[in-house]
Amino acid sequence: MNKSVNSLGANEILELIFIYLTEISSRRAYDEILELLANMGRALTNADRCSVWIVNNDKKKITTKVAHGVESITVPMGSGIVGSAVLSGEKIIINDVYKDKRFNVHVDQQTGYKTKSMLVIPMYHNDDVIGVFQAINRRGEQDYFDKRDIERLMLASTYAAETLVAAKLTKEIEDTQKEVVFTMGAIGESRSKETGNHVKRVAEYSKLLALEYGLPEAEAELLKEASPMHDIGKVAIPDKILNKPGRFTPEERKIMNKHAELGYEMTRHSQRDLLKAASIIAYEHHEKYDGTGYPRGLKGEEIHIYGRITALADVFDALGSDRVYKKAWDDKRILKLFKEERGKHFDPKLVDIFFANLDKFFKIRNNFKDLFKQKSEQKDLKEYERQILVLGAYGNKLKGFATSSFLLNQTNVIDAGNLLDGLNEESIHLEKIWLTHAHLDHISDIAYILDNYYALREKPLTIIGEAQTLKALQNCYLNDQIWPDFSKIKLINSNEMVINYEELSLGKIYTLSKDESLKAFKTDHTVGSCGYIYKKANQAVLITSDVYSLQTMFEELELDKEIKSIVVECSFPSDMEKLAEKSKHLTPKLLFKQLKVLENKDITLYINHIKPIYLEKIIAEIERYRGDWEVNILKDGEILNF
Repeated sequence: MNKSVNSLGANEILELIFIYLTEISSRRAYDEILELLANMGRALTNADRCSVWIVNNDKKKITTKVAHGVESITVPMGSGIVGSAVLSGEKIIINDVYKDKRFNVHVDQQTGYKTKSMLVIPMYHNDDVIGVFQAINRRGEQDYFDKRDIERLMLASTYAAETLVAAKLTKEIEDTQKEVVFTMGAIGESRSKETGNHVKRVAEYSKLLALEYGLPEAEAELLKEASPMHDIGKVAIPDKILNKPGRFTPEERKIMNKHAELGYEMTRHSQRDLLKAASIIAYEHHEKYDGTGYPRGLKGEEIHIYGRITALADVFDALGSDRVYKKAWDDKRILKLFKEERGKHFDPKLVDIFFANLDKFFKIRNNFKDLFKQKSEQKDLKEYERQILVLGAYGNKLKGFATSSFLLNQTNVIDAGNLLDGLNEESIHLEKIWLTHAHLDHISDIAYILDNYYALREKPLTIIGEAQTLKALQNCYLNDQIWPDFSKIKLINSNEMVINYEELSLGKIYTLSKDESLKAFKTDHTVGSCGYIYKKANQAVLITSDVYSLQTMFEELELDKEIKSIVVECSFPSDMEKLAEKSKHLTPKLLFKQLKVLENKDITLYINHIKPIYLEKIIAEIERYRGDWEVNILKDGEILNF
């Protein structure tokens, strides 16, 4: 394949990846496999050279194991751009390395090679950086690296990392293939404007059906791992057909239906069980039990069980999701159709299993729901009118517990306690972070999302807070000592800085969108602090953040009768009242004592910021002191409806 990677379509990129997969799977020698991985990385990014750097056992030096055109080199840990990536774990794109003070010119001097542009991707095992994958000097008309190169090189980086640590080569390849299968499946879905969560849901539904059908655990897991590839053939379908909002013409339908055969052809030559299963699924998940499906018109048990299972899982999720050509169906309509299609479209036994396990299907759907619809998709969907995603609900970090963060919509969030785990790469869409105060559990992930996804961010991030909050953030956190000062760093391919700061005006109504607004009000804490009133579609929720006296909350409730929900902190158990008073936090006893003055009980009460170590004790005390209040205790990942 001699074409430039820039001119390759998604189908050809997939073909390129699987050419290397096939070759890698036939090798056993450690260095040979690494060389093939480097070759794949070079091909995927159109780089002149690729190198694999490995952290030495003493963790004091890093060494190249594979470097195109270069003998093995060892440098101290932290030296140069590669060493910086090892220490920070960040993905780095630099398109003029001699302007970067981290670049180690001695490497060029030692090799006689002239480095210009560089892309560096850390390799992880568990949470540790074990090496770095490095692409150097992009070739072709575009002589600089971009985010597409990051995405492609991450595939090669994953293989290299797993190869370095795997005790058994076969297991290493199979595990890595699962990641590639899911990634490529998600790419196929994203081209048709569906979300990565679609393939996650279909995978989970498929495993559930497989287990209930009686397949062994190992085979059910194989089906789950392979199912993301069910529509991979769509990468070869033209966008104008794939994303057409209206009905297909007969000719367009014929082209669209070819995706099942195309997906089969892409995967059928592999000897790996995972890709064999993916091949079956891609080929047969559009067959129907009564023989009226495509591409071959198979009937009944002529259709492989993998195809029959994925067909039901895929249709259930598709009907319940918005697509470019339709709105989501309600559950009543979906269930009616499934009853009608028992023995027609779907295997009757699988339909019976589906209805017997509806609660499990709905739980999976809720666990992997799409966070927010784009505005163009959202405007008529009442289901999404008044929701906040609670990214972090607790007052301290502990395993399984995250700190304060409320996602209002795709671009706005209150506090930054859990943006990295809560949003991952989706955090690149954030445009404004509204801070309540400068304590670390409310600001910590600002640095992490910028550090991890710097190369993918296309717009600046604005940090909004009171003057003393911003001053603390700039002087004590993002200050070029603890973390880089991102307000002095430009976005890639832009003259705008990564972050801007904006001083918050208490009492001012900030417009977020046509029907969304935010207003800050003063709260009682040990440092300058504020709460927020978020209003959408003529309903409002008040969030206090860390607080001791609720007086200002009562004043806001008196002024604004549209506030129907309040989120109030409750950090400590009641026997720690002196500590609560000193640190300006609430206990259940203090909270409900103050709430007695609130005559209007027609308000939904949510409680957050509980210290996890005291969770059970505080929950028991809330039950003891709550009186007539109905209490909702927030958890990480919950949807707050108001």
